Amino acid sequence: MGSDRHVALTEADYVRLLVHGTTAFELVRSGLELGIFEHLENAGGLDARRLAEAIGLAVQPARIMLLGLCALRLIDKRGDVYVNADMTRRKLLRGSPRFLGPLVDVQARVINQAMPDLAEAVRRNTNVGLRHLPGPGTTLYERLTAYPGLQQVFYANMGDASHKASRQLLQRYDFSGVRHAIDVGGGDGTNAIELARRYPHLTVTVFDQDSVVRLAADRITDPDLRRRVHFHPGDILTDPLPAGADAILVFHIFEIWSLQRNTELLRACHAALPDGGVCLIYNFVSDDEGTGSMSAGLVSPYFLTLASGEGMAYSAADMEQAALNAGFSQAQRYEDMGFSHALVVAHR
Repeated sequence: MGSDRHVALTEADYVRLLVHGTTAFELVRSGLELGIFEHLENAGGLDARRLAEAIGLAVQPARIMLLGLCALRLIDKRGDVYVNADMTRRKLLRGSPRFLGPLVDVQARVINQAMPDLAEAVRRNTNVGLRHLPGPGTTLYERLTAYPGLQQVFYANMGDASHKASRQLLQRYDFSGVRHAIDVGGGDGTNAIELARRYPHLTVTVFDQDSVVRLAADRITDPDLRRRVHFHPGDILTDPLPAGADAILVFHIFEIWSLQRNTELLRACHAALPDGGVCLIYNFVSDDEGTGSMSAGLVSPYFLTLASGEGMAYSAADMEQAALNAGFSQAQRYEDMGFSHALVVAHR
């Protein structure tokens, strides 16, 4: 769930974070790469010299890292000893359920190279940042098929985010009445696997690009899951949806595309469902006023600049209206889902 914890900053320091944001990110990424947080935690705290020895660094660069991480409130100093802050224990240690490592990896290796193209992407209303990944296709998802290593990094983060967010969804929506669900754009199969584990009667079909569903299929070794989790390759925007489902999941898809294209996708979902079927739309969202959250404001430029050239974090109201425009008879909104997510349940 979301947290009400706060980190107090002066206005001057807030502006410094805006201007020097790249440096702040690299301090975090380098801290993870060098194992600084893990070394401090395992030792119960270290002074600068002992940390440098543990990592194999000279003392001066170790001091620079410690200074930066202390300034970011990620490390505290007690006498001569440096220890992890509580926030770091929650989010930057590999054993933590809230570990942000996969997000840092995809930001560093896939997203950050493209973001200096934001102004040009805004001017041209297209994903100019895709130029950093030459190859076939007009979206990041298509281009990644030519870069298997980056594709694995990308879907590892998507799977991690889906795993964290899906726990909130499963607490709020009961799938016991669903017989067969299609996970549209289901990525590495995280949602499908979690659903199938929790509901032994349920069959789930992951519908996504061929190279992606092959990645997903390789993850499943349990014979029962292999029997109930299926993989159907295809283009979610142009190919017919698999038949025979009474629920369709549109998770972390809506924010990729324009509202027009999303409505067309939901029309295809409506056509593929029987009477009484449901479509579950679950995504990052902004507030209805378009002024937040911080997560929505910072993730939306990625969808324009790199991912597709047309998406953003929409509001739950946008999701609900798109479902009604697609022909669904009614839709319910659930907005207190945690992780800046909302769920819209649309009924056929």
